[in-house]
Amino acid sequence: MDAATLREGTPKLSDRARDAIRDQIISGDLPMGSALRESELATSLGMSKIPVREALVQLECEGMITTRPNRSPRVFEMSQDDISSLGELREMLETEALRLAIARNALPLATRLREITGQMTEALATRDARSYKLLDNVFHHAIFAECGNVYLEKTHHMLSFRIQALRNKLSREHELNERSLAEHQHLAALVAQGDIAAAETLMRSHIRDTTQNYLAQESAASAAPRPPARVMQAEMERFAEDAMAAAGCDAPTRAAVVRALSHASSLGVDTHGYRLLPHYLEGFTKGRLNPAPEVRFLRESAGAALLDGDDAHGARATYAAVDKAVALARASGSGAVAIRASSHFGAAGAYARAIAEEGLLGFCFCNSDSFVRLHGGAQKFHGTNPISMAGPAGENEEPWLFDMATSAIPFNKVQLSRALGIELPADTASNALGENVTDPELAEMLAPLGGEFGYKGAGLAGISEILSTALSGAPLSFELPGMISDDMATPRGLGAFVMAFDPAAFAGLEIFTDTIRRYRNAIRGSSAAQGAEVMAAGDREWAEGKRRALQGMTLDQTAVEALTRFAQEKGIPPLEVVGS
Repeated sequence: MDAATLREGTPKLSDRARDAIRDQIISGDLPMGSALRESELATSLGMSKIPVREALVQLECEGMITTRPNRSPRVFEMSQDDISSLGELREMLETEALRLAIARNALPLATRLREITGQMTEALATRDARSYKLLDNVFHHAIFAECGNVYLEKTHHMLSFRIQALRNKLSREHELNERSLAEHQHLAALVAQGDIAAAETLMRSHIRDTTQNYLAQESAASAAPRPPARVMQAEMERFAEDAMAAAGCDAPTRAAVVRALSHASSLGVDTHGYRLLPHYLEGFTKGRLNPAPEVRFLRESAGAALLDGDDAHGARATYAAVDKAVALARASGSGAVAIRASSHFGAAGAYARAIAEEGLLGFCFCNSDSFVRLHGGAQKFHGTNPISMAGPAGENEEPWLFDMATSAIPFNKVQLSRALGIELPADTASNALGENVTDPELAEMLAPLGGEFGYKGAGLAGISEILSTALSGAPLSFELPGMISDDMATPRGLGAFVMAFDPAAFAGLEIFTDTIRRYRNAIRGSSAAQGAEVMAAGDREWAEGKRRALQGMTLDQTAVEALTRFAQEKGIPPLEVVGS
């Protein structure tokens, strides 16, 4: 045999990769919805990423995987509507194939089905669920193979991967499989008897019952949110210190990140708290975040400075900017610091609060990668672009603390809702067409603050955008790499902006704090609508902080599991939770 003949008979690497990945999807080794990372697939298949990439393109054309910008491809998923529609189509195709097969090839079909049900019986007896599900697929395929209609057989083949993947995901109960086996055995007996009418009736009933079981199990799985765990703050901070040290972070970075995350989690802002720690740890270990940055000031004048974060964690860069802004304000009455080459910094209120704790009025702004549509828009444009302000209210008084995203909700609210299995508030998120949705799994972008007056929220986002970019030279939101991306090696280069004002340089600190107290007390004492409550900025957070100081912080189970895996990988003491 010559070389040309050998080449013709050898499948291309991309075809081998495609077939291998397809087999893993059908067998359930790659479950529905699982991410398909090129590097991991290439390693497992023993080839480069190029044929894997080509294979994924082919599998997308087949409908076996889905792709989204800046995200790894994923194995297809099925909604309840998809499952119902597939069940209806199966019923039409399989009853017709069964009728034709009995009429044309009853004896060979009966022989084949008896052989398969015998193997299914053995698999079930040994509780070999994997083999049982594969044999279930073989049973139904045998009917199409004997129906004598090649187009009907090809149509079933096109759908079979979805049917089998659904079996792998949802057929988990041994009792259901026992009932399924009895129906398959009865069906094989009816084929042997040549009873087309009874066989069709049983097939139709079998498919309907199976579809209803799939729907019931899927509904139960999606409707069962997992309650968050509770962790005491001291333990959470201990673990975060250990974990970041294991990730190579220097002491200033660890202190800054712990301070920022504790601010958020202790006050109930869970979207920006310790649930982000797994994401940050991945950034430190894979290169997105510099674990030991050289933060430096490129320019400085009497009341302004420009900071280069050296791709630091956002907390490390922004707390350094806060210290500089406070020093500038004490020297000249006001201080402003623009930040570039930074990254996600958590809750903006942490930095305004840090300024307020120094006895000054503080502001903090930042932009982030596009995830918020414009008013009336149908594409991602702004980031969530928060605005925060905090000021002292006098001795033994909590500061005034205001912190808001200019989107209807922060993006991390979507992630938290996905993790907890709860719906989003109405009119806060949109699908790819700009239509509002409440299912967090369907959210492609956020709505701007303001509902039908969302142009106001979009305008506020523009303030954060300009302050964070035009004064620092940082990229605009739509120019930034995504926060949620499989590329955790590339720094993002975010901008931010902090301002500090010294009340002593104006009417005086005493007048300032007295005004804040009078204003806050007036808000708290104002009349409330029936069944409603009026609160001043920060009231909800300070009250939650008191509860959490006693009961512990909350942390969603997805984050707990990720931190448990990190601790095991790095050999550090695990995070101790106190319950849920």
